[in-house]
Amino acid sequence: MAWQIRPWQPRKLVAMPGIATITPVLNDAANLPAAVGSIQHQDNVEHIVLSVGPSSDDSLSVAQGLAQRDGRIVVVENPSGRTAAALNLATAATSADVVVRVDARAVLPENYVKHAVETLEATGAGNVGAAQNPVGHTLTERAIAAAMRSRVGSGGVAYRGDGHARQVDTAWLGVFRRSALDEVGGYDERFTRNQDAELNIRLAKAGHPVWFDPRLIVDYRPRPTLRKLAQQYFEYGQWRMRTIKKHRDSAKPRQLAAPVIVIGLVVAVILALVVSSLFWFVPAAYVVGLLVVGLMSEGPLAQRLLTAGALFTMHITWGAGFLKALVQRGST
Repeated sequence: MAWQIRPWQPRKLVAMPGIATITPVLNDAANLPAAVGSIQHQDNVEHIVLSVGPSSDDSLSVAQGLAQRDGRIVVVENPSGRTAAALNLATAATSADVVVRVDARAVLPENYVKHAVETLEATGAGNVGAAQNPVGHTLTERAIAAAMRSRVGSGGVAYRGDGHARQVDTAWLGVFRRSALDEVGGYDERFTRNQDAELNIRLAKAGHPVWFDPRLIVDYRPRPTLRKLAQQYFEYGQWRMRTIKKHRDSAKPRQLAAPVIVIGLVVAVILALVVSSLFWFVPAAYVVGLLVVGLMSEGPLAQRLLTAGALFTMHITWGAGFLKALVQRGST
């Protein structure tokens, strides 16, 4: 069945002189050429803005080399290295009416921009987001990708699963109506993570709905090790809680799953040590459950076992980060 946009009072973009992409870059020398290459194959992109933070690899020189070969590419430096600041600096470097966020670890499919702009026009949305398709290159990356695609790992968010076009709370990446982005003041630069979700909350409150377009399927390369995955998800948990502190009406029941798991495991271990060894059943059952999910995933046995380990890492670190931010003072 052909994909259809929900038929509700279509509006047209007003006077669109062009489209620009914005990309935050930090230690992304290896991934940047593929990301930029996928942008170059899109229609009607007038500017490709790369906002480069202080990297330990050759990110800046790679970005400058790409700019020398394509006059549409603009390189701006982001001294803070923070993603939100990078995106705001990149947005300020262009006057385009449509701003397309493309991360350096993402690869856009053909007609991505065309389809997203169609949805902006048809729905009057302030932002149209994509579905994230984690794709690993190494054994560990493939295991992490399987964990991220799993509902046990994703928590059922729209951009990590199948679905129909609809208005959502948040979406991955984003194709923004520039006027809406400017109206709400862009990204909050105090946010290290979850700055996209926080921005989408403000857009929706200002009357600029956020839409998920399932035609926009973007490949994403996961972190290469469980250690880096743990750091990523700990920060995700922290900043999700800080987003809730800033926007108290944004909390969702699914966001309590990982913190509850962490609390439940800690309590069970304490009771097993102090009261009765029978309480070891709780962490044992949890681990067995993850092993079952991992073994049911694709790939060789080693990869499936790593998938179970990735799920454990994602749950525990996200939940721990959430709880840490919960007890800390302040919202950011």
